[in-house]
Amino acid sequence: MNNKHKWVFWGFFSLDYQAMKSYLEEMAEEGWMLEKIGLQQQFAKFRAIEPQKLKFYVDVFKEGGPLTPEKTEESEVYRRLCEESGWKFITSQDYLQFFYAEEGSDPVPIQTDEAIEQEIVEHTLLRNELRGYLILSLFAAYLLINIIPLKYSILLSFTGVAGIILLPISFILATVPALYSIIRILKARRNIEKGLPIEKPTMKNARRRIILFYGSSWIILLLLVLFIIVDAFFTPQIVIKSLLGPGIGIIVGLSLKYYTKKKATKREDSIPVIIFALFMVFIFIYTVVPFVYEGFEDTYKVTSVPEGYPIITIDEISEEPSKISTSTKEFKHGSSPVTPKHYSYLEFVNGNGYEERISIKYYKTTDPYFAEIIFNGIRHDLEKGIKWKGMTFLDRIIVSDEEMKNSWDVDNLVLTQERDLIIIQKGSTVLNISGDLDFNDNQTRELIISRFFSGSSMVN
Repeated sequence: MNNKHKWVFWGFFSLDYQAMKSYLEEMAEEGWMLEKIGLQQQFAKFRAIEPQKLKFYVDVFKEGGPLTPEKTEESEVYRRLCEESGWKFITSQDYLQFFYAEEGSDPVPIQTDEAIEQEIVEHTLLRNELRGYLILSLFAAYLLINIIPLKYSILLSFTGVAGIILLPISFILATVPALYSIIRILKARRNIEKGLPIEKPTMKNARRRIILFYGSSWIILLLLVLFIIVDAFFTPQIVIKSLLGPGIGIIVGLSLKYYTKKKATKREDSIPVIIFALFMVFIFIYTVVPFVYEGFEDTYKVTSVPEGYPIITIDEISEEPSKISTSTKEFKHGSSPVTPKHYSYLEFVNGNGYEERISIKYYKTTDPYFAEIIFNGIRHDLEKGIKWKGMTFLDRIIVSDEEMKNSWDVDNLVLTQERDLIIIQKGSTVLNISGDLDFNDNQTRELIISRFFSGSSMVN
């Protein structure tokens, strides 16, 4: 029986440490003893014991912390004093220390002065929790600021569209626990000033908070994973590149925490490990990530485009089609809830003494409102160009042509000053096409309109 173990969802707020005692007592009566709390404090490991009534005590040790070794000289002295008072040490979770005593024993309470205990809680648990929630809130706020006003690229993926809805919810979820912690502390201070006992959180209320906060967080995480999987079907290189950095950061962070907790004996022991970890992450980002990304360069090279994706080929627009020998074609497609079909097509010909190219980016949205956002977003990106070290590259001068817009019979139309690129919006469709085309030519206009704005398609 003692060889049986099980993991259970933990999810307690650290300020609910009093409610943890009731939970551990319930588990002991069911035949389970806490062994350790792991996996970023989300799950706890229990081992099987004979069902029995036990006393548990969860104390706040101010010399602990997320990056403090489990066994330091201070913690060993503290635990030895607790054991001399009748408590048996089980495990630790950052600042929290877990003890138990047999039924019938009369251990001495570790904390006897509520004012002192409350001061320790404020300087340890409250600061730690607020620091974490503040970081989450700032990160969520940063993401919100970066998508407002709405950027057109967000509308091109399932993850991006989901983020428009999920980010505000995540921001609220990160803020509510912080407010709860502050309210708890203020209430405790008021009771101490009035000479009243501090209100202890009940298991019932703690479980409600766990379900509300962590349940919602897990649902959001599950939805994001599903959306990422869908996006990976269309653009695996972008998804992998986006996840590599955070993934390596999580692995390095967990490894660093494991070393600090299990191997180190002093707080100072983690400093060289942190420096080494940062150095390795830096090397990884500048060596492995580009290598992995470059591995996808040939993924989108094609000989033909799938049916249902209209394009114009160089062979159609070239003045001398017979001289075209070989060409390179790239095709990328994607989808999202508001842009069900979008794709890019690039064809490049490098012959004897001549070069020709054509680039097509097509967006079919569910509503003209989204199409206009995409149209304006593309125009803005072209005008802004790429900024690097105070310099701007690849910026274009965009001009309007009302006469051309009317002759093409579209809702919005702009061109580059050189007239080698045109952006068109008609209804819920946006087209961005550039290359060796004469957009003033009637045949070119009719070809583009019939191909992209009349529902026709081309099989290659």
